[in-house]
Amino acid sequence: MRNRKKWSFHIPLQPEFKMKTAYYIEKREFDQKRNKYYLYYQFKCDSISNSMMVIPDGCIDILFTCVPQAPYGKVCGSVLRSKEIQLVPGAEYFGVRLPAGRESLNLNCSMKDIVECEIPIKDLLLLDDPAHQLANIPSFEGRIQRFQETIGTIFLNEKSYSSVVRNALYSIHLSRGNITMNDLAQKSGFSTRYIRKKFEQDIGISPKLFSQIVRFQCSLSMFMNDKNYSIWDIIEESGYYDQAHLINEYKKFSYYSPRQLMDTITKGKAWVM
Repeated sequence: MRNRKKWSFHIPLQPEFKMKTAYYIEKREFDQKRNKYYLYYQFKCDSISNSMMVIPDGCIDILFTCVPQAPYGKVCGSVLRSKEIQLVPGAEYFGVRLPAGRESLNLNCSMKDIVECEIPIKDLLLLDDPAHQLANIPSFEGRIQRFQETIGTIFLNEKSYSSVVRNALYSIHLSRGNITMNDLAQKSGFSTRYIRKKFEQDIGISPKLFSQIVRFQCSLSMFMNDKNYSIWDIIEESGYYDQAHLINEYKKFSYYSPRQLMDTITKGKAWVM
């Protein structure tokens, strides 16, 4: 399968970044040099909260604590189940969200070592934490520019995914996560075993699990962004077999049913299940 389109990736939701912060802004940009999209974002914690829930999204984040007295940067691999991350009350954060995989990050480690981990940048690069370059820049746009001109040249990879993985990712996103291993094998002409091996090497998790995360994220977007969808619309559109299938997958990734998750995120927004 030939695919010469610009590589894109779904913009996954991390709802508490928006719901539980003093402010949140983001900007999606296409990097011509690397032929990839990146999501830049910035938020400020309120003066009380010191934790936030993150949910599976199939991406990697580079997150900087922009406190001039104690700047700090870390690489956050995608979580496989929701978890609480610790933040500094009142601190401002700047982040970059990347497509998962070693073709996004220029790191000499296995992608499996990144999944569900938070690794200090200084430990990965074996040099001074570059967070101080961003901490004293007052504007969001200024931080994006500085990241692209300096830190990004160290972190961001100019390589492309292998054709097997690139086409598998394209098919998974195009189908909103509703594709089987046999479908991927038929589209690519490679065996399911070979696709799984290459995918896990490049992404860090299996194509089946990655597809489930994409489906979970797509259905969550429908829950949050369009009140005209009924639960049955979401089940059908997202490719779940029935209501039980939807609830079980939500509990797998978030510990909550869809209604419980929405209540947690939106503090009582009603969804009838």
